Amino acid sequence: MSVALLDKKVLLKFFMKQRGRLMTSGICLIVIYFLFYCPATKLTWEGLIDVLSNRTPPSWLIPTQPGQKIDVLQTKIYKRQKLAQFKIKANLLAQDFTAVIGIKTDSSADLTNENKATWEKLKVDVVAAGNTFVDFWGVSIVTYQGQTIIVGEISQNFQPINLNDRVLRWQKEIEVAAKKYSLEPSLIAAVMEQESGGDPDSVSPVGALGLMQLMPSTAQFLNVDPYDPAQCIDGGAHYLQIQLKEFGNIPEALAAYNAGPGNVRNNSWSNIPETLNYVQRVPRLISKYERIWNENRSH
Repeated sequence: MSVALLDKKVLLKFFMKQRGRLMTSGICLIVIYFLFYCPATKLTWEGLIDVLSNRTPPSWLIPTQPGQKIDVLQTKIYKRQKLAQFKIKANLLAQDFTAVIGIKTDSSADLTNENKATWEKLKVDVVAAGNTFVDFWGVSIVTYQGQTIIVGEISQNFQPINLNDRVLRWQKEIEVAAKKYSLEPSLIAAVMEQESGGDPDSVSPVGALGLMQLMPSTAQFLNVDPYDPAQCIDGGAHYLQIQLKEFGNIPEALAAYNAGPGNVRNNSWSNIPETLNYVQRVPRLISKYERIWNENRSH
């Protein structure tokens, strides 16, 4: 039997296993094509944002409460934010597809570990891009009982947020990361305020990036994209968890986050003025956000 025939059998076996996921991805690609690339049907992104922001979602998807009103302006801001995240993830998907197309098969019955990892990354990135697009498409911002509420067609949850606050507008992502790494959301929010003030495009003089001001080498170690707000928050929370596990207390964990764990291990961090200020200021911010989260939980 020729090697070429064996290669075809290996590929056929693999595609049969993945046919469900591939069909779903194919449908998504077709929808995206007709929405944004087909000359006869395409919309501009801003045009789509305008349509989605001004619609009233059906009550069977989003429960309607008395006095609830859609905030069109804030919904547009949210959707632009999600669109920017989706474009980043779409670029990652394009790289994944390029890598998958370049996979070489051999005469063995299974794909190599490296090839499997390539396919696994593609699957993870498809899910991430899909979830972001669902948020872009389905989320609306409403005002209800004096609060700004984010509602989604998938989760059907009402989540109080403050979209005018540069840190609290990332409340959803903060809470996801806090749960994932067993941290208090107030800790993550406090570090974010101290590091970037809630600016996802922040770049420090030494090259730290994003909401949690991750150095490129740290972001690579954590396998996150610091320019993607959700990934940057996830990476920052993960890095905080690592420091807390090593040093066992918040002051030294904060010092390690700011000055590097090496400066904590050799007890030199207390000689760095910036780090001393950091370790004194962040706990005050933690107290601030603890009050905010406790108020939200009591509602």
